[in-house]
Amino acid sequence: PGQPPAYVPPPLLPRPEVPDAPRWLLPAAAGAGAFAAVALPDAQAGLGLVLVAMVLGAGALPAVTRRMTPWTVAFGLTAYGLISMAAVRDADWLVAILLVAGAGLGALAVSGAGAGWLGVIRGGASVLLALGPVPWFLAGPVKKLTNRRRVLPTVAALGITAVLLAVFGLLFASADAVFASYVKWLTTTPDWADSAPLRIFLFVLFGVLLAAVVLVALRPVADPVGPGTKFAVSRSIWLLPLTAVNLLFAAFVAVQITALFGGDTLVLRTAGLTYAEYARQGFFQLVVVSVFVLGIVAVAAGLLKVERRERWVLAGLLGVLCGLTMVVLASALHRMNLYTDAYGLSRLRLSVEATVWWLGALFALVMVAGAARLAGRGSGWLPRTIVLVTGLGLGVFAIVNPDLRIAQSQVEARAVDKMDFAYLGDLGAEAVPALDRLPEPHRSCVLARVAATNGLLRSDPWNGWNLARSQAVELLAEKPVTRSAQCSPLFRSRSD
Repeated sequence: PGQPPAYVPPPLLPRPEVPDAPRWLLPAAAGAGAFAAVALPDAQAGLGLVLVAMVLGAGALPAVTRRMTPWTVAFGLTAYGLISMAAVRDADWLVAILLVAGAGLGALAVSGAGAGWLGVIRGGASVLLALGPVPWFLAGPVKKLTNRRRVLPTVAALGITAVLLAVFGLLFASADAVFASYVKWLTTTPDWADSAPLRIFLFVLFGVLLAAVVLVALRPVADPVGPGTKFAVSRSIWLLPLTAVNLLFAAFVAVQITALFGGDTLVLRTAGLTYAEYARQGFFQLVVVSVFVLGIVAVAAGLLKVERRERWVLAGLLGVLCGLTMVVLASALHRMNLYTDAYGLSRLRLSVEATVWWLGALFALVMVAGAARLAGRGSGWLPRTIVLVTGLGLGVFAIVNPDLRIAQSQVEARAVDKMDFAYLGDLGAEAVPALDRLPEPHRSCVLARVAATNGLLRSDPWNGWNLARSQAVELLAEKPVTRSAQCSPLFRSRSD
């Protein structure tokens, strides 16, 4: 009998299934990496970051056009709109949110996914998930590039070129002093050599990132819609709980109508109730209630299997629940408005107000989707629409200019002796025009801190250009701040 075959251990890293890389991938990845290495270091988030995003999109465009759809265009344009705000807004907290959202929308556009919620999640994370197979994706082009028949002639040509340039360059430099000065400038170690490790890292990072984007675009769409199995349950299991919850919501709404239209008098008449307590103790609970309702609607509409004659009853109960929840959101917004009227806006207050409006838009979309289902039409557009509305909402939030609105409300709504100057000093450069209206010495103290925090003491380089910072630098140049020993006591943080 023959000898058994020798044991061959499986590979430590199994080769994933990847498509063939296009010929233009390596030059495009090298170009994107080189541009990122030049445009990103030694600057704050600004124009350079926006241009790098445009270069990545242009480099991947030949692959993305294979699956271009109206959804792809909408997601892509929204993504670039959010990312471009890095050259307009200066507030770090806002720019970070916009960049993350823009990257997710861009990945969703490239992947072509989004027919269901699982597809939306996988599509948004598709580029990150593709970073793992990128080495195998690039292996083919790199292997062809490093072929001995190509490498040896290239090395020889570079060596001959270097020798010829050195010989003739030295001769020309000794023959002309002006030319010698240019040679000396070219051979001097540039200032950016100190950041060479960072530039090399960015070159590799963004080259690999472009390869991951192209890989996602070339792969077939794996777009899971969601659970295919629905559960058939007795009508009483969902009828009684939904009816009871609707009655509870209706009772709460009936009480809230008085508060919504009763004005500030009701708040002040309630024993022991202040603006802060009325807003803080009720607002977040009402927002949590609305999120729970979204979960109830998702479970009832997505997992319950009901008969055709019962479908109208279930849809009616869910529609009434959504409508009542929108009134609850209006009550929460009213509570927050009472608070901000007394104490002005802050980043948290403005953000949660925007969240309430976003939740209201979500409930409106859910109700439209429910009506479409009852009319016999599909609602597969809902996940993509919610994501797109969220992205557009973030864009509107950025256009509203939160830090400027916050500074304006604080300057207009509060007396100088009640302002939190430590908080105002941490706002972005877009708040400078409003803070410029403060009386002295408060104006100089706050603006000096804003300038130091946001790098407004000098103009940005080309790759860090930002509209808000540029306008703030111009204003501070026209109306300089004056240093004062009275500033230190102002920066003791206050609380409402």
